[in-house]
Amino acid sequence: MPELPEVDSYRTGLDKMIKGWKLKGGRSIWQKACIDDFSIVKNQKIKGFDRRGKYLIINLSKNHIIVHLRMTGRIDVSDETPKYTTVEFDFENGQKMCLVDYRKFGRVWIVDNPSTIVSHLGIEPLSSKFTLKKFKNLIEKRSGTIKPLLLNQAFIAGIGNYLADEILFRSSIHPLRKANTLSGKEIKNLYNSIKYIIKKSIDYGGTTFLTFRGPEGKKGEFWKKLQVFRKTGEPCPHCESPIKRIVVGQRGTHYCEKKQKL
Repeated sequence: MPELPEVDSYRTGLDKMIKGWKLKGGRSIWQKACIDDFSIVKNQKIKGFDRRGKYLIINLSKNHIIVHLRMTGRIDVSDETPKYTTVEFDFENGQKMCLVDYRKFGRVWIVDNPSTIVSHLGIEPLSSKFTLKKFKNLIEKRSGTIKPLLLNQAFIAGIGNYLADEILFRSSIHPLRKANTLSGKEIKNLYNSIKYIIKKSIDYGGTTFLTFRGPEGKKGEFWKKLQVFRKTGEPCPHCESPIKRIVVGQRGTHYCEKKQKL
């Protein structure tokens, strides 16, 4: 599932590719993917791009297009309509911007105000508001298990399964730890790891597991730097003990039992 780094690659890449292009319309090929009125976008230009958590926000002259890729979605820009396209936007220059999603979970909205879609999201982990003091205040109020808490989009926006596993490994925190049992040092390590792992993944264009391709069709290369995610049975890069896999909050979870003690 595309997470914050993958969506951010679209934010920066599409800005270079299609900023300033004028739309002439669009359509839903899979009706459930977008139920809004596509005539709204006619003659509007792409003014820029933002990201909120895992949501891509495309700013138009007057309105906004919001895209959530969900599990297998990707965005293609070309003069053709790729197989598995669920939503298509047409530009005056003959190019198309398509949500390509073979599992059909991705969604698109055309709105006046992005907050109608993304207001439920928590703090952005790369924003200036995400300080150690703020994070400590947030986490000390929580008594739940740390892995599901990191995945809670209303707590912190943008972290998904692979990021959470890598963040916890780097922090030496077991995924089943209760949030309110973390020491001040552990909270600081977790805070630093959140910022480090997300930034590092962005530097590598995110991670491709199945269908994700960046704006220029490139695969995300951060999978080469993964330490534990989907490495069950492989030696831990820290101590060489085998990486374990358990299920936490209905999500496959990978960790080192020696480095991340419960």
